Amino acid sequence: MNFQSIEYVVFIIAVVLLYWTVCGRSKTLQNGLIVASSLVFYGWFEWRFVGLLVITALSTFFSGLLMGNMENQPRRKRILVGVLLLNLGILFFFKYFNFFIGSFKDFASLFGCHININMLKVVLPIGISFYTFSALSYTIDIFQKKVEPTKDILAYFAYVLFFPSILSGPICRAQKQLPQYFSVRKFDYNLAVRSCQLILLGGVMKLCLADRLGIYVDTVYNNITLHNGSTLLFTSILYTVQIYADFAGYSLIAIGSGRLLGIELQTNFSRPYFAKTITDFWRRWHISLTTWFRDYIYFPLGGSRCSKYRWMFNTMVVFIISGLWHGAAYNFIIWGVIHGVCMLIERQFYGDKIKRISDKLTIGNVLRWFITLAVINFSWVFFRINDLNDITIFFRKLLTEPGRIFLDADNLLYAFVFTVFICIVDFVNEYRKIKGSQIGSMKNVYRYFSCVAMASMILLFGVLDGGSFIYFQF
Repeated sequence: MNFQSIEYVVFIIAVVLLYWTVCGRSKTLQNGLIVASSLVFYGWFEWRFVGLLVITALSTFFSGLLMGNMENQPRRKRILVGVLLLNLGILFFFKYFNFFIGSFKDFASLFGCHININMLKVVLPIGISFYTFSALSYTIDIFQKKVEPTKDILAYFAYVLFFPSILSGPICRAQKQLPQYFSVRKFDYNLAVRSCQLILLGGVMKLCLADRLGIYVDTVYNNITLHNGSTLLFTSILYTVQIYADFAGYSLIAIGSGRLLGIELQTNFSRPYFAKTITDFWRRWHISLTTWFRDYIYFPLGGSRCSKYRWMFNTMVVFIISGLWHGAAYNFIIWGVIHGVCMLIERQFYGDKIKRISDKLTIGNVLRWFITLAVINFSWVFFRINDLNDITIFFRKLLTEPGRIFLDADNLLYAFVFTVFICIVDFVNEYRKIKGSQIGSMKNVYRYFSCVAMASMILLFGVLDGGSFIYFQF
């Protein structure tokens, strides 16, 4: 069941009612309900892969217990390597096996060798990248002695399987999320209202904006050869808005759903299109993934506390892996390389001053913002178009075939209105520094009005039969 489906609305209402009534006084019952409902939620998409989910949870749980009771460092390291090989091996097989086999065949053909290896018909388990990273953070943190292993298997399963975040994040971190499952959660009426606001705002972003834009974007990008350069440029701008509204909308629904159950998930977006550098963009975009790569790949490689060339190497490794994490295709690698190279250029240009760029609305910051957004928009072309030949056609037409822009008046009009709405919300939060989440600090009457208004927007203008979230494919 998708977050935007009527099935999910019924599901979350039923879970919340049971959670705060039948299970309200017992940590065990609350965690048990989370585990059961999460298995139902995940199995609704594909029951055949529930076993993989359980394998990941069990392997990381018991490896944590073993390492916690062991002082012998070489043995602890062997356990860590074993659980990493198991879980990353599962991830590699389902997500990357065919890609690397195809790449190997392509490489061999350059030297005249034709290797006959058949591709496997592998179905990618939904959410595997997200729940694998959440579970591995626990094991790695125990190895690094940042957290103590838990013996409460029910609480741990609730952490790994938590249904609001299992499909597309935010990626959970054991240090922050796991302790929340060790005590009884208490119902907070005001928090529940603010949670509903987040869910509805996420619904507006997804159904009224992202899915409206998706109708136009898919029409153009699925038929690149039929459209001129002006239309393709316009579509690339719309996709830049679409992917933000889609993924940030998902994250808001996930965070709001978590808060309805008394669980605080990590903030995943902080107005990324207000960034003034690519470095700043990655502090604001998909924060749970960025910080995961920083803590478990970038820092262990040496981070920035090393030679200049080693730092450049570390940065590029992280962004190439980031590209591959998003998809087993060359276009994602190119997307990652673009961002990595831009960060290296910025560091060379700004030096340490890049950390001290002000937030004020100055001419210099407006120029930085425009350049950053142009680079981001350029890179999203490689993210959205999987076929390298289509990417070549895209840029050839962009440079040689101007013309009238193809218009879909109704969808674009609705999309424009809701783009303005989301821009106003983000602008107010960026420059007025309103505390709390989105419009969550208003007085009660305005809270209720905002909930009714956003629910009405969704029912009146939302694409209620739209597709799944973009990041489900990762």
